[in-house]
Amino acid sequence: MTGRAAPLPRAWRIYAVCNFISQIGTWMQSTAQAWLVLELTGSSELLGLLVAIQYFPAVVLAIPAGKVADRWGRRNLLLYGQAAMAMLAGGLAAVVAAEKAIYPVLAGFALLLGIGNALSQPARIAMAATLAGGEGAGTHGRVRAAGMATLSFNLARILGPALAGFAIAAYGPTFAFAINALSFLPLLLFLAGMDADDRVSSSLRGSGRAAFSLLWTNLSTRIPLLTVAVVGVFAINVQTLVPAYARFGLGLDANGFGLLMGAFGVGACLGGFLQWRWPAASIWRPLAAAAALGLCLAALSATHRFPLAALILTGFGVCTATVLSSASAAVQRLVPDHLRNAATALQVTIVLGANPLGSALTGWMIELFGPDGGSAALGAITLAAVMALTLTRRLHAVGALNAVRHRFAQKLQPARSTSAAKAAVRSAGTVSDSA
Repeated sequence: MTGRAAPLPRAWRIYAVCNFISQIGTWMQSTAQAWLVLELTGSSELLGLLVAIQYFPAVVLAIPAGKVADRWGRRNLLLYGQAAMAMLAGGLAAVVAAEKAIYPVLAGFALLLGIGNALSQPARIAMAATLAGGEGAGTHGRVRAAGMATLSFNLARILGPALAGFAIAAYGPTFAFAINALSFLPLLLFLAGMDADDRVSSSLRGSGRAAFSLLWTNLSTRIPLLTVAVVGVFAINVQTLVPAYARFGLGLDANGFGLLMGAFGVGACLGGFLQWRWPAASIWRPLAAAAALGLCLAALSATHRFPLAALILTGFGVCTATVLSSASAAVQRLVPDHLRNAATALQVTIVLGANPLGSALTGWMIELFGPDGGSAALGAITLAAVMALTLTRRLHAVGALNAVRHRFAQKLQPARSTSAAKAAVRSAGTVSDSA
């Protein structure tokens, strides 16, 4: 590639800033919610169950959400979905301020917020890719935008948890919930004021099947998405793992917990920057990052010092961002625009759908084996799963090589047969002449 890459469109930049502000609020609420559950129940298992409840709607609603975006339009779906989530965040702040926050109430809000997130997330990602693809940015713009979106998302992971930790210590969790409700306003104003060109997308029958076929049959997307599923179940459940490890493994208060989450966010931000700077992701990049995640979990189980734990979580964040952004870039680069809603919905189903099982599994293993034993077991399972995926990739490569050899042999066969026939004719002519 020659020359300087075209800047990403202005509409995408505004949209990205609005998303960034909203994501800071979301991470503040997520951090405050996790800490509040541990204060109310003292159980990492119940915390894992709450996170699972929040992400379960993605399993059943993300794919229908892609079809809704096809029929209703990404802008409309995002506008009304984000408005509903803002009201829910405000309602949660009011409940906590009134000291009515018991576990079933928190679980109910988590479920409703999970439904809103599952319905809006495919449209959010697809709209970002569409905005990035305009004004000459093209396919490369979508790849750069995917890396930049990951960078923005993980920068919010730095500020959100750290700010939440300080806010909880100074004002209590109500403050973090209220800030999340306000953080939706810039995005809502942008969506309300944008042109309605995307109001209704063309609805295609079988777009979900076509998108699944495209992503599954192409090795460059199948392996990254399977890797995301593996680490989503066994490794990157930080909303359950880090609060339980901080409270029960290191004995940290809210400030220390926020700093530990901030260390993870620093690494995730670095990983997103590297993916944006070098966006060409191979199949081996997410596999290597997933293996490193398993090693980080094993290392985390062996330390009880805050500085070393923060350093390990920084590396954990780098690997997490690498796996997620590689998969997102692979999908957004490959799919055509008429399948983007459906393909993005499948991607979100895999990324978020792994969280319910993973969060419940993480909470249960920490409850059963403690922070150290649970982290070690999850790390070992992650490494084993990555080895299985790597072996599958190698076997596929061997099978493809054998197929090429077979086709090459078939092409050579007629030539060999022709040569043999000519030799037989020459031999017969020689015999006839001698006779």
